[in-house]
Amino acid sequence: MPKMKKGNRILDIDAGRVDAYLKQGYDQVDDAGKIVKRATGGRSISLQEHNKILAELENLKNSDSAERNLEEAKKEIKSLKSENAKLKKSLDEKKSE
Repeated sequence: MPKMKKGNRILDIDAGRVDAYLKQGYDQVDDAGKIVKRATGGRSISLQEHNKILAELENLKNSDSAERNLEEAKKEIKSLKSENAKLKKSLDEKKSE
């Protein structure tokens, strides 16, 4: 018989009703109280968990933009090197005249 837990409440239910309880925010637990299946709906999380996830998302966003900035910087460096080479060549040509 499956056990469902939400907050301090632990219920023994019929096997056919597990999905319904998961949707209501109950976690399925084993006899030792360890979570077997997490709730799929109606679940609330702590503010700390929420902030942690937001920080992880922000880090991902920043790392993506950092990669884009790096690629743009590489393109600009390549362009500047080519322009620098052209200017040096034209300067050498003027000196030789």
